[in-house]
Amino acid sequence: MMTQRQLFFRHVAQTSPAPLALEIDYAEGCWLYDRNGKKYLDLIAGIGPSVLGHRHPKVQAAVQAQTERYWHTLVYGEFVLAPQVQYASLLVGQLPGLDSVYFVNSGTEATEGAMKLAKRYTSRPNIVACCNAYHGTTQGAASLMSP
Repeated sequence: MMTQRQLFFRHVAQTSPAPLALEIDYAEGCWLYDRNGKKYLDLIAGIGPSVLGHRHPKVQAAVQAQTERYWHTLVYGEFVLAPQVQYASLLVGQLPGLDSVYFVNSGTEATEGAMKLAKRYTSRPNIVACCNAYHGTTQGAASLMSP
């Protein structure tokens, strides 16, 4: 029988030539723990609320409260959703010259939107990007990565 690690390398597409391949059992705050209890500082937390730490109690409480009402309506800009409207109002109040917010569900979509906006605003065809950095998986975002 194959181990989780062997299955990982066999069936999960790798994002780098030498993935960390840590077998994570659970996470708390800024720490990741393997099955032996060894902890690792998570410097690549990734998406969404993870930047506040794994299993942050306030995030967990907010998620639970929201999912008791509804999970996701799939269409931004079609339904009046109180949390979204309140957050948009907060952002607009903090960002001079901004009067509306376009919500997306991933960093890739944000990168694509930023690329389109930058090209349209500047009328320039080229984009500056960080070398050897991950910008997303769509063709436009992936084209920013170094060859």
